[in-house]
Amino acid sequence: MTVTHRFRAHLLAVGFAAAMLNITACNYDTPIEPSPDDAPAWDLLFESTHTPATGGGVPSLRLMVYHTDSGTVAPLFGRDIAGGSPSVSADGQRVVYVGESNSTVDYDFQDLWVVMRGAAPRRLALSDGSEHAPSMSPNGALIAYARPNAMMLSHIYVADIEGRAESPLSLAMAPGLQYTFATPAWSPDGTRLLFAGGAPGMLHLYTMRVDGTQVQQITNATYSDFDGTWSPDGQTIAFVRYISPNHQILMTRNLVTGAERTFEYANRSRHPAWSPDGTRIAFVSNMSDNADLELYTVKPDGSALTRLTNDNLTQQHPSWIRR
Repeated sequence: MTVTHRFRAHLLAVGFAAAMLNITACNYDTPIEPSPDDAPAWDLLFESTHTPATGGGVPSLRLMVYHTDSGTVAPLFGRDIAGGSPSVSADGQRVVYVGESNSTVDYDFQDLWVVMRGAAPRRLALSDGSEHAPSMSPNGALIAYARPNAMMLSHIYVADIEGRAESPLSLAMAPGLQYTFATPAWSPDGTRLLFAGGAPGMLHLYTMRVDGTQVQQITNATYSDFDGTWSPDGQTIAFVRYISPNHQILMTRNLVTGAERTFEYANRSRHPAWSPDGTRIAFVSNMSDNADLELYTVKPDGSALTRLTNDNLTQQHPSWIRR
C-alpha cells in the first residue's frame, strides 16, 4: 500500500461514523479531576493536519496541544507524534490514539498506540484489524474502540490498556438487520458506554453497560446523531446531529429530562468534548468560512463562543488534558 493510500485509509478510519453517513465533505473523552490551582488546569489536545516542511510530500496528522493559559500550540509531550483521535487519562500522563509512531514510511493509521509523558510511543498488542475512535476509561485501565468487519460494519470492543483481554461487545438490537456502531465514550463513573448505532446512514445514540447489556436508546431523531460525549456529572451529553454533508450541528441533551439544546452554527461542527469542570464544550467547526475545521469552545448554555485557532490546517478530535 502506498503512503498516499495509507493516509487516505486513515481518514476513512478516524471518520468512520461520518463515512457511514456518506459524508463526502469532510472516544471518548474521559473525565479529568479538578485542580486546586486558580489558573486553568486543562489544555486541549487535538489532531492537526501536518504538511512536510520540505513541501510536496504527503500530509499527515500530528497530536498537538493548545495551551489555554497562553494561546500557544505545541506538540504533545514535546514529541513529533503522527496520529489522531486521542483519548487522555485522568492524570494527563497517558494518551491512547490511532496512528503510527515517528515513521516517515509506514503511515498506516489503523492501529491503536499509547504514549506516556517522558516515554516513546508503543503499539498496543491488539488482534489484527483496523481500530478507530478509542476511549479510555476514567480509571485508565480499559479502552473502548470501534473496528470495522469485512462488510465495513463497525463493532465496539473493549480491551485493557495493554491491549490484552480484548473482547467484542455483542449487541443484538434488531435480528436480521445490518447494524454499525461507532464513537464509544465512557461515562464519568466508568459503568456505561455512550455510542452511536444503527443501520448505515441512520445512526442514533445509545448507552449500555460495559458488558454490552442494558442497552438504552437516547435519541431517535429523523437525522443521524453521533460524536457523543458526557458532561462530568453524567447528567447531560453533547453530540453532533447530521443534517446534510455541509451542515452538522452541535447539540446537548439532558438525560434526566430529555431537553435538548441546539447550537445553530453555520456549516459543520464536529467532535464535542466537555471540559472536566463542566464549564465549557470544546469542538471543531468551519462556521466562519466553510473551509478548514478550527478549534472552538462554548459554554453549555450557548454563551461565550470562543475561536481558539485560525490557520490553514484542519483541527479535529479535541480532548481535554490535565496540565
